[in-house]
Amino acid sequence: MTGLKETLIKETPVVKNFDSGLTAALWNIPGYQKKYALLNSPLGSILTGVKANGQEFLIPEGTAHFLEHKLFADKETGNVFDYFASLGASCNAYTSLISTNYLFSTAENLPQCLDLLLDFVQNLYMTPGSIQKEKKVILQEISMYKDHPGWRVFYNLLQNLYFQHPIRNDIAGTRESVQTINQEIIRFCHDYFYHPQNLLLAVIGDLNIEEITETIAQNQSKKKFPGVPEYKTINFEEPREIRKKEIREKFSLGQPIMQMGFKINEHPSGGKNLLERDLAFALLSDILFGTGSPAFYEMYDEGLIDDGFSAGFSGEETFGYFVLGGGTNHPEKLIEKLLEVLIKARQEGIKTEDLERSKKKIWGGFIAGLNSLEVLAGQFVKDYRRNLDLVDHFAALEKINTGQMEMVLNEQLDREKASISIVEPRA
Repeated sequence: MTGLKETLIKETPVVKNFDSGLTAALWNIPGYQKKYALLNSPLGSILTGVKANGQEFLIPEGTAHFLEHKLFADKETGNVFDYFASLGASCNAYTSLISTNYLFSTAENLPQCLDLLLDFVQNLYMTPGSIQKEKKVILQEISMYKDHPGWRVFYNLLQNLYFQHPIRNDIAGTRESVQTINQEIIRFCHDYFYHPQNLLLAVIGDLNIEEITETIAQNQSKKKFPGVPEYKTINFEEPREIRKKEIREKFSLGQPIMQMGFKINEHPSGGKNLLERDLAFALLSDILFGTGSPAFYEMYDEGLIDDGFSAGFSGEETFGYFVLGGGTNHPEKLIEKLLEVLIKARQEGIKTEDLERSKKKIWGGFIAGLNSLEVLAGQFVKDYRRNLDLVDHFAALEKINTGQMEMVLNEQLDREKASISIVEPRA
């Protein structure tokens, strides 16, 4: 591991800060034919209100996702997807809980692709007619997801766990919230969260650093941006208890889907503490419920789960939840079994040999993922936003001990903090 750690320290990107305020991480990895770029904005679905210029601005549910769609929509001069295709590149975008990301991959014409990426994201084209047109597209998307049982079981679970934290909201918003989005709201969000000071660009592949630096500098020099926007996120008080114990919904499907979710109330601040929490839950998931665990084999042999079973954690500084479940013909028996596994683990504790074996497995998966330019760029952006380096993952993983794991078990995975969501076939 030591040699790999030294390699990661040496193979770090060159970080450039441009006059516009844009930060770009240029990562040269010789031998790759493909080049990949990711442009990240801090506007995600859980950002629903800010204080700016002495005023409070509420952001409707689904605005981050709406703006992502809007930037990709037809411009006066053509379609963004067609332009990337003409350059031999493929592009995409996605909105998450904490950010919006625009990306492309290409084997050629990297400078032209970077120009196009920065231009279509930073130049907002908007008319009343285009806003209404995009609303129709989003509303169709919302309707489509409402008919998806896998999405419904998870959405219902978050509704059960949280009273008012925006984590309970659908990333696409609701039919009602989307109708309230207007030009003023879109303009405000673009001015603030897409200002170059708040954007982070990662470019990775076999790069000519000087050429790419000049391309970005020239692109930014041609644009005028307003003053650097200052804002403070409005955080909502969230009770520690869960909102509802259980919810069931009927669907047209062949097999029930069950998810059990635990509301995590302890939220550390600082990137290293967040990383340590992420890893603690990842290790616990693998030890107790991973495909190599005794519990997994027992549940599989008893017909309680199939290959779609999963257990995992998601969290940031204001929220956290641990979810496990999947398709099952015996939801009640599966719930009972999962709780039995947790109770047994509390009674017997976590074995050191199990923890060390899981650490090796998770670290191996992490390193394997870094062979992908897409994964490497995404990991860098996440770490940079948290003020972390790749090598910090080493220290955090090595630091976790059985005592910390048992503390998570005893204090954060209590049945009273859990909710059940089930979708089941219509009779």
